[in-house]
Amino acid sequence: MVKMTPQLAEICGIHAGDGYLRLRNSSKGELDISGNIEEKGYYDNYVIPLFNDYFNLKLKGKTFSRGTYGFVIYNKCIAQFFNEIGFPYGEKSSQVETPKLILNSNTPEISSAFLRGLFDTDGCISFRKSYGEKYKEFKRNYHHYPTIRLSTISNKLADNICFLLNQLKIKYFKWGTKPKKLEYHYIYSVIISGRVNVHKWMNIIGSKNPVKLSRFDLWKKFGFCQTNTTLNEREDILKNKNLNIIKGPIVQRIE
Repeated sequence: MVKMTPQLAEICGIHAGDGYLRLRNSSKGELDISGNIEEKGYYDNYVIPLFNDYFNLKLKGKTFSRGTYGFVIYNKCIAQFFNEIGFPYGEKSSQVETPKLILNSNTPEISSAFLRGLFDTDGCISFRKSYGEKYKEFKRNYHHYPTIRLSTISNKLADNICFLLNQLKIKYFKWGTKPKKLEYHYIYSVIISGRVNVHKWMNIIGSKNPVKLSRFDLWKKFGFCQTNTTLNEREDILKNKNLNIIKGPIVQRIE
């Protein structure tokens, strides 16, 4: 009997976001976890140690030819373990859902850990301007309004996310986007928007991914987060270095 813990719940969220599970034949299993190359630090410093500690492994990260960074576990028992707790073999995008052990736990730490793992691998935090003369000049000119978005083509997973957010009393709305072409999938998005709700997400669920955290920290410190910046650029700005990267009130506030 598997005991669900916050550590395992976060691993499940990471797999739901960035993982792929295979059972190649009767003797070989494969678990592939990888993300954007910019997330190398997140994988090396957090994800890989998390998996190594839980499964008693000695994984090391690698850059894949497809341009992602992560790791592969070749282990039939671990592959079967993930399948037994609810993850399908092969293409999972349209059918993945949250393991029932997490949904039925009614434990905030477990719900938060799963959502954190999913957000850090497959979610996004973004900021937009406000349009219209009723808004102050700052809001019209700078990306100040925060939104956390979790998107999936699995309606089950989207409903599971809503269920867990209800448990944690975090406000959200679910949005469906119809594909422009018939061969594309319907996309379900769960959206947490606004200063109060995004702060609540970060206080209860949080993030371990510097790519996401640096955007949030920049917004929290300066009131806006400029688009099209790299992780390194955001980290420099947070250290008050290379301020020429970003234009606007950020320089005025520091000076």
